[in-house]
Amino acid sequence: MREGALGERIAAWTAGLRYEDVRAPVVKAAKRLLLDTIAVAWAGSGAPGINALQRMVVRQGGASDSCVWTTPNRLAAPQAAFLNGAMAAALDFDSVHDEATVHADIVVVPAVMAIAEQAELDGKAFLAACIAGDELLVRLGLAIQSHPGWFYTSVLGVFASAAASAKALGLGADGVRTAMGIALSRAAGTQQALVERGATKRLQSAFAARDGVEAALLAECGVTSPASMFDGACGFETLYTKLDHATLLEGLGSDYRFTSLTLKKYPSCFCNHAAIEATLDLVSRHRLQGSDIASATVKISPFMAKLVGAPFAPGGNPQVSAQFSVQYSVASTLMRGRFTVEDIQPEAVIDEQVGALAKRVSVEIDSALTGKFVPATVTLQTRLGARHEAVATSLPGTPDHPLSEGEHRAKALACLASGQNPMAKDRAERFVERIDRLETLTSMRDLWKTD
Repeated sequence: MREGALGERIAAWTAGLRYEDVRAPVVKAAKRLLLDTIAVAWAGSGAPGINALQRMVVRQGGASDSCVWTTPNRLAAPQAAFLNGAMAAALDFDSVHDEATVHADIVVVPAVMAIAEQAELDGKAFLAACIAGDELLVRLGLAIQSHPGWFYTSVLGVFASAAASAKALGLGADGVRTAMGIALSRAAGTQQALVERGATKRLQSAFAARDGVEAALLAECGVTSPASMFDGACGFETLYTKLDHATLLEGLGSDYRFTSLTLKKYPSCFCNHAAIEATLDLVSRHRLQGSDIASATVKISPFMAKLVGAPFAPGGNPQVSAQFSVQYSVASTLMRGRFTVEDIQPEAVIDEQVGALAKRVSVEIDSALTGKFVPATVTLQTRLGARHEAVATSLPGTPDHPLSEGEHRAKALACLASGQNPMAKDRAERFVERIDRLETLTSMRDLWKTD
């Protein structure tokens, strides 16, 4: 393949995709992911630090093109994408592609939504842009050849955000390619923010949403950029890692890989979910409570340990620390018999009883395990001398074990009923129904009607 051809082919497909070209099950999957993303963002609006972030961005002023989802504020499209993206990532409750290891929707949905409001897209055009962006980001993640520590959700997400935003603006194949070329200058993100439990973890995907929107707007006003953003002499593949071009391109437009995104059951790093599942199994089968436990061991893979295996220390970011600690995940589940949004609130995280039990949870790293998210083995030693063990080899919400329609709707309604501006039940139900018939909207601004 000649230099620059990869970007050309991606841009041509992205610009040419029409709603009418997409099969009904794929559209249904896109709407399901859209609802999940906005709902977890609504709940995430109450996360520590989000209010301060909003105040900072609102003070900067600018155009009133796009809404901040949970407030009456309207901001310039890049800033709206940034804030909405930060809220969507805040609780680590958003969708994830376990094989590609990317969170597509918290980048693509805030970006396309911001442009859609500015450009007054209808529902069909909006869905087509979201589908294109999600599919591109998932395929880029699947095509990655190495995992040295980049946070690929943001490193790759800025290209998907730029492409989807340019499509939403109607810039055509050249405009999409130009936007992705501009995005090359903004491709960044590191797992160090996850390792050190920094709040910047939830901002990296928001940066990608914002910068992709800005790249599309720059392309619209005539800025030129590299045509070989992926395969050029100083392009992505040279600077970051090689891409498997066949994985990226084969079946593009017919085999939609984004439909295998996982809808999370628990608001935590996906590396914790197997341990939570195994612990819940033990609690249910043996009717255990936290006070019954003398000690616990959780055995996980090196990949999982890198992200969630460090000693639990709430520090200055209790919520982020909890979301990236398998010790906390096991201890909290044992103490409360569940793992919900309530259990990652700062006051719950710093509970002394949970913290004391977390110190009695040992992490064992099994170098023979190669899985990113499964299996996890939890072994409990009770104060009465009994020993119980459970192994989780599959996870709820994945394509093999999807959340039911009822479970997904219940998650969405619960999230919409929380956060800094909870939706009333009747409004939330109307909102869900509006997403169900999104293709009938003549303007995406109608999505936010309160009647």
